[in-house]
Amino acid sequence: MAIRKLALVVNRAKPGAEAIVAEIGQVARETGVTVVPVEWPIAQANLRGADACCVVGGDGTFLGVAEAAAKEGVPLFGINRGKLGFLAAYPAEDVAASLRSIIAGNCRREDRALLEVRFADGDFALALNDLVIKTRDVFRMARLAVKADGHPVNTYRADGLIIATPTGSSAYSLAAGGPLIDPAASVIALTPLCAHTLSNQPLVFSAESEIQVDSLDAVPLGLSVDGRGTLDAAGRLPLTVRTAKVRLGILRPAGLSHFDVLRSKLRWT
Repeated sequence: MAIRKLALVVNRAKPGAEAIVAEIGQVARETGVTVVPVEWPIAQANLRGADACCVVGGDGTFLGVAEAAAKEGVPLFGINRGKLGFLAAYPAEDVAASLRSIIAGNCRREDRALLEVRFADGDFALALNDLVIKTRDVFRMARLAVKADGHPVNTYRADGLIIATPTGSSAYSLAAGGPLIDPAASVIALTPLCAHTLSNQPLVFSAESEIQVDSLDAVPLGLSVDGRGTLDAAGRLPLTVRTAKVRLGILRPAGLSHFDVLRSKLRWT
């Protein structure tokens, strides 16, 4: 792919971010690429017309750009200044070489599935990782009814539920006991949080499924889409979750596989 216009989103709270910006500017001048700074938090229109978007920060910063980038059809790549770097795959130690490699087309594009979350009030959001439904009172459980394609699945007495994409299976869902899923798989994962019944295990649905979640009691609930702040669930349930029609392009090193990342980040042998 040809990159002539590069949007640049920087989490300036991350240590070393300014030095990375300077390196990117130097490489851009040498290669004739126009860099367009985009302020954080971003407005979707600021990505319009870009050939790609570079995110300097951690996975949280990357997730904060994902919805807007998917809507504009702009592929993302991340330079990791966070802790894990599952999504921000390029190391901060060799920014110039990484950027030259991407501009030269020596990278791999992966089109990742997103979740479309539609709330009862008509609002909707896209998630690259997950939707989390959780009790606001840490000492109470909720009763959450789940349907798939209109058919009852289960009523969970639990602290909450995580509905995750294959990409998000290595995030909060994994910490809650959910399955690790290859990002290329066409599925949706549902993981209960501290379910009252031990037989309530994680479920994996077809990517074509439409999942509905409703509350059966008055326990106050919060909703979070990709960790982008907490929404009050009042008036937003029932909600439906399905695989979005749009996908997000992610640029990654050509020789880096998903399992390379897992071995590194999860310290597998």
